[in-house]
Amino acid sequence: MCPYIHIFGHDIHTYGIMIIVGMSVALGIAAIQCKFYDYSRQEALLTALLAIAGGMAGAILLRPIIRLPEIIINWERYSRVPVGDFFSWLFGELVFYGGLIGGAITVILFCRHFKMSVIPISDIYAPALPLGHAFGRLGCLFAGCCYGIEVSPSNPLAIIYPERTDGLAAFSAPAATPVLALPLIEACGNILIACIVFLFQRKSKTAGRGIAVYGILYSILRFTLEFFRGDLVRGVYGGISTSQIISMVVITASILWFIFIPRKQRAVI
Repeated sequence: MCPYIHIFGHDIHTYGIMIIVGMSVALGIAAIQCKFYDYSRQEALLTALLAIAGGMAGAILLRPIIRLPEIIINWERYSRVPVGDFFSWLFGELVFYGGLIGGAITVILFCRHFKMSVIPISDIYAPALPLGHAFGRLGCLFAGCCYGIEVSPSNPLAIIYPERTDGLAAFSAPAATPVLALPLIEACGNILIACIVFLFQRKSKTAGRGIAVYGILYSILRFTLEFFRGDLVRGVYGGISTSQIISMVVITASILWFIFIPRKQRAVI
C-alpha cells in the first residue's frame, strides 16, 4: 500500500495522482483518434473537459448515495471515526460508474443543445476510456481500496497491505491479510478491452459501435469481478452489488446501441 507520496515535506494522495495520469492518457489517446475520424481536436477537448466536470460530480456523489443505508444501519461504528476522516472517506473515493454516467449525461446534453452528433465523440473516446480507467484502478491498488477477497498467501495474485496510520484503517484493506489484488486484475482487463475496442474500430464499417463494444465488455468484466470484492460496504441488494445492477443496465443499453445505431452512420476509417 502506498496511499501517499511524500514530496517536499507534503503528503500527496497517490490515488489522485493516478487519476490525473489516467485522464492525461485518455486525452492523449483521444487526440490520436481524432486523426482517424477527421474530427476537430478543439471540439474533442471541449467535450472532454465537460465530461470530466460532469464525471467528477457523478463519481463523487454516487458513493455517498450507495453508502447511506449502510451508514444509517451501522451508525455506531461510523460515529467513532473522526469527523474529518469520515468526510474524507465518504467523499474522497471516486466511483467509476458514477463518473461514467455523469460524464455521458453531460456530453449528451451538450451535443443536443448545440445540435451536434454524439457518435463521433463516442468513437474517439471508446478506447480512451478503459485505458484511462486502468490507471485509476492502479490508484485503488496503491490506496488499498476496492480490494479483493481473502486468499491463500501462496496465491500469485495475493497482496498483503500494512497497517494504516491515517485514521482510515477501518475503510481500507485489512492489514497483514492476503487479499486478491483485484484492482490490478481490473486494470489489466481494462487495457485488454481498450485493445479490443481499438482493433474493432479499425475493422468496423459502422460508426459508433466501438463505445457499445466497450460497454458490453466492461460490464461483463465488472459484473464478474464484483463476486471477488472484499469490501462489502458498497451497497449489496438481493445478493448482488449496486455496481452489478448498473452493469446489467449498461450492458443492456450497449447491446441496444450496437443493434439499433443508424446503419447510415459510416466510419471514416
